[in-house]
Amino acid sequence: MEIKDFKQGDEKAILELFEIVFKKPMSKKYWLWRFQENPAGKHLIKLMWHDNQLVGHYAVSPVFMEINNEKVLTALSMSTMTHPDFGGKGIFKDLSLSLYDLLENQLDVKSIWGFPNGNSHYGFIKNLEWKDIAVVHTLTMNTGRLIPTLSDSIQIVSDFNDNHETILKETMSQFEVKVDRNLAYLKWRYTNNPSNTYTIFESNVNGEKQFLVTKLYPSQTTPNKQDVFIMEYGVTNHNLLPEFIQHLKHYYNDTIENVAIWCNLHDAKHIQLEKLGFILQGKQTFLSARYCNLKTNDIADYRNWFISFGDSDVY
Repeated sequence: MEIKDFKQGDEKAILELFEIVFKKPMSKKYWLWRFQENPAGKHLIKLMWHDNQLVGHYAVSPVFMEINNEKVLTALSMSTMTHPDFGGKGIFKDLSLSLYDLLENQLDVKSIWGFPNGNSHYGFIKNLEWKDIAVVHTLTMNTGRLIPTLSDSIQIVSDFNDNHETILKETMSQFEVKVDRNLAYLKWRYTNNPSNTYTIFESNVNGEKQFLVTKLYPSQTTPNKQDVFIMEYGVTNHNLLPEFIQHLKHYYNDTIENVAIWCNLHDAKHIQLEKLGFILQGKQTFLSARYCNLKTNDIADYRNWFISFGDSDVY
């Protein structure tokens, strides 16, 4: 077996391996969007070949972050795949160490981070020098307690502009560690996503603009219902949160069962969301990282992180 860098055309074998491993297809459009059209950089992938057969794959997605007021290049850990016929041969570890060597020693990537699932978490921590930062909890509110209220000040917009970037920077300003949610990132992550549909709700009260980005999922609790996930929230005026949530209930009518959000416990909005009726419920997710070339320990302290569903490639 031999480890090789990705070369153009290998995506065909990658998509075939993905379907074998995960029992579902990944579209080429999605692959191109994630690994070639990312404004932070193109594919960073290591592949394990057995003769002409692809048997292992590990990819990361470049992400610019702001850490202690410095813009740095990091990498979001993505899909790890091993062909079921080649399990137990250390392919995941070998690919990881090869890719990390490239990232850390040639590309000066400051940290490799992500949300390892139950299958990969042990391997990252035990064998690859990752450290746990937090277990990210989901806040959920059942919409049965909401009064659906149409807000004249909230409308749906079709795309992002410079104003949305500015609002997010203000929203995240108390945190030292956050993804650089600039305009190019927002357009790429949400508007140009070929596989998922997101909705941008924008509030304009006397020229003060705030916004949410949402996505629908099948309800985990009630058949034929949906849950609305708040992917991003550019909200600096906490008094607007009830209006936003009630408007979501009106907009989606009786089709939604729950509203869900990720919010750092140390975010000022967390207590406001609790007051509205959000509770700790639903999926818990590991947030972990390999610190690499960082000169600061800020990333190790979850109190410094601004976090949202949009940071994960799962949502």
